[in-house]
Amino acid sequence: MYLSAPVDFAGALQSRKIGAELVNSDETIEATVTLENPKYSYGIGAATGRGAAFCMALRKKGLIRWPDRLLGPRPGLKEVTLVCWCLFVSCLVVPISVALWFHWRTGSLGDFVYFYGIGHLANEHSPAKLYDYGLQLKIFNQIEPLQEGTWGPSPYPPFVALFFSPFARVPFRLAYILWLGISLALYLVGVMATIKGTFPKERLKGSLALCFALAYPPFLMNTLMNGQLASVAVCCTGLAIALERRSKPIVSGLALSVLTYKPTLLILLLPMLLLTRRLKTLVGFVTGTAILVLVSTASMGIQVWPVYAHFLRLFGQVSRTEGRTALLRWQFVDLNSLSYAVPRGRSGLGLTILIGVAIMALLWLAILLWKSSAGSKPVQSLAWATVITWTLVLNVYVPIYDSILLTVALLLTLGALRDLEWNHAGGWFISLAVLIIAVSWITEPIAKSHGIQLLTILLFALGLWQAAQLQRAMQFRTPFNGVVQSAVERNNHLENLPG
Repeated sequence: MYLSAPVDFAGALQSRKIGAELVNSDETIEATVTLENPKYSYGIGAATGRGAAFCMALRKKGLIRWPDRLLGPRPGLKEVTLVCWCLFVSCLVVPISVALWFHWRTGSLGDFVYFYGIGHLANEHSPAKLYDYGLQLKIFNQIEPLQEGTWGPSPYPPFVALFFSPFARVPFRLAYILWLGISLALYLVGVMATIKGTFPKERLKGSLALCFALAYPPFLMNTLMNGQLASVAVCCTGLAIALERRSKPIVSGLALSVLTYKPTLLILLLPMLLLTRRLKTLVGFVTGTAILVLVSTASMGIQVWPVYAHFLRLFGQVSRTEGRTALLRWQFVDLNSLSYAVPRGRSGLGLTILIGVAIMALLWLAILLWKSSAGSKPVQSLAWATVITWTLVLNVYVPIYDSILLTVALLLTLGALRDLEWNHAGGWFISLAVLIIAVSWITEPIAKSHGIQLLTILLFALGLWQAAQLQRAMQFRTPFNGVVQSAVERNNHLENLPG
């Protein structure tokens, strides 16, 4: 079927003439819009039917050319995806399963001790004792004594202890396996919700993106095997964005409210809701937070909150002097932690530079978010992605396991560049994303030896790049969406006619 839809936008385009041509096939719909002035020429793709069109004027230009003479014809997406999954299983799943078995035999099951321990506290002791660090330390050592160092305090809110109280009623190893499965499921839900919005009806691309997301070391090593909670953040953030795209802002806010389990993750997300006028989402967030507070109060009594507030005030001092945090500064990816490794980074001049950089970045981000409130879908995706990345950078406490939120940010950025059809920028972005995943495999040993966290530097660069793309996307004005939309609607109408 061939359709031609000439359109005149003389008034809107200052007397420039536009011709739109729609070509339909079983797999794609492509729309090409041409202006008299060659300076203004765009290719616009629209997804429909069984496939998705991603038509770009520069799509044949790439940063890397396949060596045909040396390796033969370029492999297709199906072959690349199959190879990546085979490498993932053989090089990661099998060795990690062996490492997990070794940890199981030796009894070293990571940070899950914290959550199992506070669940035990919630079951066996009064709420007033929940944040008694001496009692916490005693229970943690009973579960798994450390050969070096000391267990730090557990600063999680009361509803986290309530959640893990059923786990504490079963043996520790069984509880760890149960949480391992739940953590993997939560991560998959958050990532798949984001992939569905990025690659609708494109299973191969979605499968490849999922493979890279699962291969991200902070998830495999620092979250899954370590028994941490960061999968909860990925699940809630991914679902919140997916629900917003389905025009369910209040439910989206309810999903975001679960992030109150770690308030530092909300340090930029909450201001974003205000600056972008997502008031219904904010209402959902407040409602969800209130529900969590009421459930905790009903179970533990109102006296738990003053104890919790007092404990939070002492947490920083206790963790610096007695806890393991002081020994593991190299495991953090925020700029504040990086400043400890830089020579004179905590001096007066170093702190002035750090604060100045943070203020300038925050002001720029605030202006971009304020202007992005009425933006298109790509603009909203870039806004979410940029805020998530800067949350990891401009913070006071971001362990490397929390950096798995980056998978959501990377997928959102990829989807935005895809929708905007910025092929050149997409090529650079994919290169940067692959570099981040590759560096994340070696960043901890390097940080431990030399004190410099390479992942922090790459996150800072990514945040600057995303903010620049967000600014560019808001300035990118194209009147051709109406041409494509009307042509697609006309095509669908003709297809639905009888005969």
